[in-house]
Amino acid sequence: MKITILQNEDPSSSKKWELSCEKAKIDYNVIDLTSADWYEQISKTESNIFLLKPPGETFKFKHLYDERLYVISEVMNKFTFPSYKEVLIYENKIMLSAFLKGAQIPMPETWVFYNKANAIEFAEASNLPIVAKTGIGASGTGVKIIRTRKELQNYVKTAFSKGIKRRLGPNRNTGNLKSWSKKAFGSPIFLFNKIKKYWKIYKDAQKGFVLFQEYIPHEFEWRVVRIGDAWFGHQKTKYGDKASGTKGIDYIPPPLDLLNFCRNICEKHNFTSMALDIFEHPTKGFVVNELQTIFGHAQDHILKVDGEMGRYVYNNGWHFEKGDFNTNESYDLRLRAAIELYEKGI
Repeated sequence: MKITILQNEDPSSSKKWELSCEKAKIDYNVIDLTSADWYEQISKTESNIFLLKPPGETFKFKHLYDERLYVISEVMNKFTFPSYKEVLIYENKIMLSAFLKGAQIPMPETWVFYNKANAIEFAEASNLPIVAKTGIGASGTGVKIIRTRKELQNYVKTAFSKGIKRRLGPNRNTGNLKSWSKKAFGSPIFLFNKIKKYWKIYKDAQKGFVLFQEYIPHEFEWRVVRIGDAWFGHQKTKYGDKASGTKGIDYIPPPLDLLNFCRNICEKHNFTSMALDIFEHPTKGFVVNELQTIFGHAQDHILKVDGEMGRYVYNNGWHFEKGDFNTNESYDLRLRAAIELYEKGI
């Protein structure tokens, strides 16, 4: 068996996949999907499986990756993990909102405007507070909770003029000045690369459209994860107004009705690598806030039951299995899942 890893614009984006392949002693190569000769490289390889690391920082490279992946998956019929469908809704909140509506999956009420006059009219009458989101932006970088009418109107005006810029600099929810300074001064290369990354994200302004979502009061957000046949879950803790991007978790196992809710979505849409972020809505019950086919985790494990790390599996009901299934930020498990799916012909 041979594997190809499809790297994005970040040269380090393939590293965790590479480590998993090396640990499993599997032959692999890496192709930069942003390169001019990407198609020629794909055509020459004899790989069975193509492992993906879609980007989530700028629209430019998100669109490039999606377009070229379409050719690889849907035209050339190559087996990819995750699937093209899973990648298409990854870090594209406008596409995700359309998918959730079309699939009739419960979600927070969402409004998308490409017409400035319609957006202004909405801003003059909508309920407050309201959540504004940029189309792309991991770890809550493009999420803003708007509480006043004036702020909402200014947001719309900015979006249809100079554009909405995302957070500049590190995530204030997951570190402090001391830890940032230690990393920065400990490695000049690290500091240079981080500044370059932050500036690239900041310059990628969202312009010409807005996305608003109803504000759902919450003290936490559920995260339920599927990787192959393994399931995990926990509560994402809130920092300030948001749970997204805090990287804090409480090891509270998801209730069975939530696991069933998420499993039904994944089974219906053939999602085999997916993190589902779920709110408990006061009238709708469980609603999907985000779907992320590739995600990281700061902790070594993403599920504990009675203090024991492990996973859930479904076999005529839910069963907990003890074990360490999240090594290498769960990329080892992703690799095993990809191979199993390929061998099953799924």
